[in-house]
Amino acid sequence: MKQRHDDPQFKFRMPPDMKGALEECAKRNKRTLTAEILTRLDASLSQRAIPDVPETVDMNADERSLVRMWRAMNEGERLALRAVAERLADKAEGKP
Repeated sequence: MKQRHDDPQFKFRMPPDMKGALEECAKRNKRTLTAEILTRLDASLSQRAIPDVPETVDMNADERSLVRMWRAMNEGERLALRAVAERLADKAEGKP
């Protein structure tokens, strides 16, 4: 999503701890704070929300955490993670 400088602007308030968390996420994702907020709003509005994964007997805490991270990734990040996971699976099976 490309931010255009002629897009409408507005001011809003948020709790300092939320802003700090968003800034950390933006840094980790190599985005500006604005880009991070827009990415998350776009995901929410397009039904690709990043909800918490409910407690189930089918998943442990680590698996739920991985699902949350997966949902937060963009397509490029997911492709890169798939490639790494496939490589690790091949290695575990003894494939070169």
